[in-house]
Amino acid sequence: MNYYLLDSIKIDGDMEKNLTVMQKWLNEAGEWIIGFIPNIIAAVIFLIAGYWLIKLIVHIIHKALEKGNADHTIISFLVSVSRASLAIMLGVCILATLGVNVATLLAALGAAAVTVGLAIKDSLANVASGTLIILNRKFKTGDFIETEGIIGEIMRIDIMYTTLRTYDHKEVLIPNSRLASNNVINHFKLDDRRLEIHVPVSYSQDIGQARKVVMDYIATVKGVLQDKPNRIIVNNYGDSSVDMILYVWCNSNEYWPVLYEVMDGVKAALDKAGIEIPFNQLDVHFDSGILPEPEQKKSEK
Repeated sequence: MNYYLLDSIKIDGDMEKNLTVMQKWLNEAGEWIIGFIPNIIAAVIFLIAGYWLIKLIVHIIHKALEKGNADHTIISFLVSVSRASLAIMLGVCILATLGVNVATLLAALGAAAVTVGLAIKDSLANVASGTLIILNRKFKTGDFIETEGIIGEIMRIDIMYTTLRTYDHKEVLIPNSRLASNNVINHFKLDDRRLEIHVPVSYSQDIGQARKVVMDYIATVKGVLQDKPNRIIVNNYGDSSVDMILYVWCNSNEYWPVLYEVMDGVKAALDKAGIEIPFNQLDVHFDSGILPEPEQKKSEK
C-alpha cells in the first residue's frame, strides 16, 4: 500500500471538510447581511429624518421662547436641554432598529448613571439648583443681589455657577446650590427703594427745628420721590446725641446718586442752620490748687 497516497487522500478530505464549513459560514453570514440590510437602511432613514426633525423642533422652541420675551439664559438652557434629550431619544430608536436589546442597554446605563451620580452629587446639586434658578427667574442677569455677605451685580447664570461682579470689580463665582438654599437679597428688584440715614443732633439743639431743616432740604432734592412718606424720626437717646433716622424714597435706579447727595446735603443744611452734630470727645478737667504730696515723701520727712 502506498502511504503517500493515503496521506494525500486524508489531506484532501480535511480540506474539503474545512471548505464546506467555511462555505456554510459564508452562506450564513451572507444571509444575515442580506437580512440585516433593511435594518441598516431603516436606521439611516431614522438618522437623517431624526436629525432634520430635531433641528425643526429646536428651532420652533427657540422662536417660541423669543416671541414670549424669555430671558436669554432660559432660552439657551432650554434649547440645549431639548436638543440633548431629542438626540438621546433618536439614538435609542436607531439602536432598537438595528436589533440591539435596548432594555438591557438602558438598565446598564441606569446603573452606571447611579454610580456616577453618587460620585458627583455636589455637581448635580448645582445643576439642579441652576435649573430651578433659571426657570423660576427669582433673579436674573443685571440684578444686584446680596448673599452670604457678598454683594454684587449678576453677570452670568450658568448651570453650575452664578457669577457676580462686586463694587470693587472682583469676579465671584457662587455655586448655585448655595444660592438656592440661602437667603438672597435682591436690592433693585422693586421700582423704588427707601434710604435710611442716621442723623445725630446735640441735646442742646431744638429737635423740631432740626427736623424742619432736614425736611425742607429733602423737598429740594432732585430724585427724591416727594409723593412717598419721607420723614425723620427720633430713634434713640444716645450718650452724647439725640439719634434720628431720615427715611427718604427714590427710584431704584437712582439709589446711589440720591444717597450720596442727601448725605452731603443734610450735613450742609444743618451746618448752615447752626445745628450741632456731636461727636465723641474726651474732656479732662484738673482741679485748681497744689496737688497733695505723695505718702512716701511724707514718711521720708
